[in-house]
Amino acid sequence: MRNTILILLLLMFLPVSVSAQFYTITRDSELMPTERQKEAYKSAGKDVTEGKKNKMMVKDTLTVGSDNQKKLDDNSRNSDRKASLKTELQKKTDDITKSEIHLPELTIPNLYKEIIRNGILYPKIVLAQAILETGWFRSSVCRNKHNLFGLTNPRTGKYYEFNHWTESVQAYYTKVQYKYKGGNYLLWLDEIGYAEDPRYIICLCNVLKYL
Repeated sequence: MRNTILILLLLMFLPVSVSAQFYTITRDSELMPTERQKEAYKSAGKDVTEGKKNKMMVKDTLTVGSDNQKKLDDNSRNSDRKASLKTELQKKTDDITKSEIHLPELTIPNLYKEIIRNGILYPKIVLAQAILETGWFRSSVCRNKHNLFGLTNPRTGKYYEFNHWTESVQAYYTKVQYKYKGGNYLLWLDEIGYAEDPRYIICLCNVLKYL
């Protein structure tokens, strides 16, 4: 009789204990991740991290690529600018060279034409002055400074230096003949003291005999 009661009691409590144990296992299994779940989480986290790194690397690559392209564009523009400046400089040099090629040679006919072209009065007298001052174009002042009329700077007393003899002809008008107001030109040259030699006008007349 007593054994029967014990058996009945065991049967009554057994389902509750089993159920509670099952519930505990099920609940714990939901809360506590398994080893596979842990690995899965790690793998997922690693993938996310790698994805962020890859995005950062791609961004850095794009940034570097953009900077490199900008540098290439700047270098290209600088090269084009240098090439343009070089071309312009070469063109100016060529123009100067061409202009020098077309400048007339120093001869008596060319000098006479240049005197007339500049509107200078009494061209033969002025031509005779150039011949007398340069000793028929042989003086060092003529050869080295292209100064045909012995023109000097009143402030320094030194001879003017010109790039070409044609500039000397122009300077004769702007520095000497612009003062002329009329009358005998030879006497006027003597009055203004064009040369220090008192026989200057006589020598000038002797040259005029050959022109």
